[in-house]
Amino acid sequence: MAIADQLAQIILPKRKLTSKSLTPTYNPRNDKLTAPLYREHTTDLVNSRTGSDSRTLLNDLVNHDPDISAAVHAYLTIAGSADIVVQAYNDAGDIDPEGITLAHKILSNLTTTNDYSAFSSKPSLHSLTTDLKYMALLRGMVSAELVFDKKYAPTEFRVVDPSSLEWQEKKAGVYTPVQKSQNEEIDLNIPSFFVSRFHQNPTSPYSYSPFVSAINTVVARQDIINELYRIMQVTGYPRMDVEVLENVLFENAPPAIKADIDEQRKHVRAEIAGIQSALQSLTARDAFIHSNAIKANIINDKNPSAGLQIDRVIQVLDNQNQAALKVMPAVVGKSTSVNTASTEARLFAMSADALNATVADILTKALTLAVRLAGYTGRVQLFFRPVELRPVLELEPQLTMKGSRLRTELCLGLITDDE
Repeated sequence: MAIADQLAQIILPKRKLTSKSLTPTYNPRNDKLTAPLYREHTTDLVNSRTGSDSRTLLNDLVNHDPDISAAVHAYLTIAGSADIVVQAYNDAGDIDPEGITLAHKILSNLTTTNDYSAFSSKPSLHSLTTDLKYMALLRGMVSAELVFDKKYAPTEFRVVDPSSLEWQEKKAGVYTPVQKSQNEEIDLNIPSFFVSRFHQNPTSPYSYSPFVSAINTVVARQDIINELYRIMQVTGYPRMDVEVLENVLFENAPPAIKADIDEQRKHVRAEIAGIQSALQSLTARDAFIHSNAIKANIINDKNPSAGLQIDRVIQVLDNQNQAALKVMPAVVGKSTSVNTASTEARLFAMSADALNATVADILTKALTLAVRLAGYTGRVQLFFRPVELRPVLELEPQLTMKGSRLRTELCLGLITDDE
């Protein structure tokens, strides 16, 4: 057999493909999903980060931290604006319309509800790709199993949480996944399970979220903000200064108290305790009426906190946070320069393209297996069109010029009709 034939040889699964992986929410011992408490707004990362790993912390931060939630929202919104394209190539490497039609049918079957006899949770194509992008941001990797029925027709693209995977390396450079669930191990060394990594360190099969580097900055910022709240309560508002005149108390004390030094001290402490108790129940709208034994003044009435230069500290933390979140200031609304906004938006659009490429990679692997089990000997290639931030009407002149260029290349024979 020629070397080219050996390279092109396709080895299909030798045994029946059965569903093995578990979704992040499935519990075989309890089929009821408990509703969350929705108390993310009370989470204090300063206290919780020492007892949790980065994956658990990010599950909370994407919900209650402003910058991380804004970064996730920006990534999903901008990356979701790109259309997905399905291509198929035959054995000779040429674009094959039949393969494209077959791939579209399989993809439609995975994302279209055809059984209306009961509730269906089958996601649309947009929902499926959004879930994969969200998982890539949260875990730095996407993993999923292509589930088949008895006739080898794909029925589900099951997204698996990569945090539940453990990797084994029985041969050098060959990693096999095992899913941990309820103290059970599920061997996922099956041909219908796929993974794709988003900008990960190649020295380890385990992945990290691209937002892990933001945790320390978020903690520092939160700690400073909490401290500012405490400072503001002490120095930020006008406060009352009450001075108790001991000589006036002594002069008006009973004779028995004046003759005993210990009784004098007890008398002063009792009077101060009574004044303190009265002031603690006093509101800003109440009048403070007192005798000449007390002097009351207002402190902090000249904005004493104006000398606290906290803006520079917050600005430094914001810059570090944006760098850790891999976003540009213009994207999350913190840019102060109009001249660099377009460059920052372009850089972030390229980051969104890289996120889309990760999702397209795992869908390419899954659909290629599906079409080959259907008898197609070629391969499928999925990709997202580049993210474009300009409006469609603004792009119309560029699209017109591109159409003219393609017609010229077609006439010259540089491209084919299928291309």
